Amino acid sequence: MESQYPIYSQVNEYMAYCQYTRRMSEQTLRSKEHTYKHFIIGSGCKDLAKLTNADFDQWVRYQSERGVSPRAINTRMANILSMLRYFREMGLNMPIKLPLIHKLKEGPARRRYYTRDQINRVLKGADEMGGLMIRICFDAGLRITELTNLRLNNFCGRRITFVGKGFKPRESYISRSTEKLLQKYIKKHGIEDWLWLNEHGNHMQRDMVRIHLREPFIAAGLTDFYPHSLRHSFATDLQEKGATLMEIQQMVGHADAATTQRYLHGLDGHLEKLFFKYQ
Repeated sequence: MESQYPIYSQVNEYMAYCQYTRRMSEQTLRSKEHTYKHFIIGSGCKDLAKLTNADFDQWVRYQSERGVSPRAINTRMANILSMLRYFREMGLNMPIKLPLIHKLKEGPARRRYYTRDQINRVLKGADEMGGLMIRICFDAGLRITELTNLRLNNFCGRRITFVGKGFKPRESYISRSTEKLLQKYIKKHGIEDWLWLNEHGNHMQRDMVRIHLREPFIAAGLTDFYPHSLRHSFATDLQEKGATLMEIQQMVGHADAATTQRYLHGLDGHLEKLFFKYQ
């Protein structure tokens, strides 16, 4: 991140601390960099030494007005606060009063999944890139950050190996039909490293990947789409095909089965039948 304003060099300093001292993963660093870029734009801050609570509140409003969920805003706020505490410890005098910053009230977590028939309907109206992104997510249960950071060396045939959340090495697999479409896409676009490239031939960032995922769902009339719903859809599809909780837990890469249970929607609305079956 380069600019004439001090905040850019300040962010670069903190990112170097996260990378070399804290040894954060590439995935985490990219997420942080994305947050800091939007913080600079939304807050209008040019120097952390002059950052006020009004600037911070302006950034929060900037996100809310653009439809970012309170939960996502709170996560981004935590990233910004970590950076501000770092500079406080480094002796930077900032007018902002951190105790006056409070998390937004979050509603119930969104729980959404799509059936295989719905996914197939969406794919009929998707373009080449968006359709391939959706297929890979639905086949392999990837998070959007994992999808965004896919490179050619992550693939070996149908197998995908990558570093998941919490630095965990993971592997997943795509279907044979998705593999064929992927190879066609790679050859057509001359992909040599990053899988997803923008119009300038550079690595596509997460916001643009999110747009490519969302547009086919909106076109199909599914306007409540959000990227993590594809991970819920992956897990629920496995459940409907008869996979056990332990098997699904392994395939989505959860350390705790209780987390996996929140992803499963196959029994939603069918508890009466289930009770009658076993009574």
